Amino acid sequence: MNKEKVSAWLAQPGNHLVTVDDPGYPPLLREISDHPPFLFVRGDPAILARPMIAIVGSRNSTVYGREVAFRLGAELTHKGFVVCSGLAAGIDTEAHKAAVHSAAPTVAVLGNGLYDVYPPANRGLAGQIVAPGPAQGALISELALDAGPISSHFPSRNRIISGLSLGVCVVEATMRSGSLITARLALQQNREVFAVPGSVNSNRSRGCHELLRQGAVLVETADDILAHVESLYHGQLDLLAQRRPATPDTGARRRSVTTASDASDQTGRLTTPPAQDENPVLTCIGTDPINMDALVLRTGLTVSELSQQLLALELAGVIEKHGGRWVRLAACK
Repeated sequence: MNKEKVSAWLAQPGNHLVTVDDPGYPPLLREISDHPPFLFVRGDPAILARPMIAIVGSRNSTVYGREVAFRLGAELTHKGFVVCSGLAAGIDTEAHKAAVHSAAPTVAVLGNGLYDVYPPANRGLAGQIVAPGPAQGALISELALDAGPISSHFPSRNRIISGLSLGVCVVEATMRSGSLITARLALQQNREVFAVPGSVNSNRSRGCHELLRQGAVLVETADDILAHVESLYHGQLDLLAQRRPATPDTGARRRSVTTASDASDQTGRLTTPPAQDENPVLTCIGTDPINMDALVLRTGLTVSELSQQLLALELAGVIEKHGGRWVRLAACK
């Protein structure tokens, strides 16, 4: 990285470099095992300590999806959350626009350096996000300032979106959508996974329906997100902005803000699966497809418990689902 270029960029008003040792580094992001060592920030870095919910989804979205993303974004900002997304076309754009329209800050995590904005069509929106004032948000990136928007940058970018947030809400997604990558990363980071149902006739709803089928929290309004998050944190959301973990962790430390009674209240949330050599569900799945009924008989678990474990294993890339049956990936035998 060219130090002269970085120094010149930092000399411009509103530009910042936040390192992992800085007290202003996002507290939740610091907890993930692969947190970036530093972040380039344009706008207000203090926003990064606020409780966030990520809204992600298809670039090639439907009118329905865009309307829902905008409404959820507006509702979440009115309830005090910062909306986080990736500034991509479609769902991301509507989520950011909702915050801007509501005169509230929003955080956009870019898959390129901050010398430019991608996609170019969102340069105006990016300018609105970082415009000085009480509603100033932030554009952030871990990449070199002149890094371009190449495809390999976006999965890595997605881990920051989920890492910054209490949970990830997927509005529309095909089965091959990058939004499902973000959901998988959220699960690995011990974040909440939410999904919005859509038309059974739309390919763009299939990713969300698969998440819902296997245990994600169904979202119709922001109240569904708020109720779930508050049930986990029992009114202690304000503490998150003050937390500064001493060492990185993958999620156990985040749960320290809950009470001991929380464990019995979390049966409906997605959980990280046990290690492969001790996972009773995984030991029952081989290369021959197996259905839910057979898994219930073999494991002794309920359908609800199985659904959570199957989703965790599927999002972790250990198993795949084909027509209502699951198979173990050959590489994971």
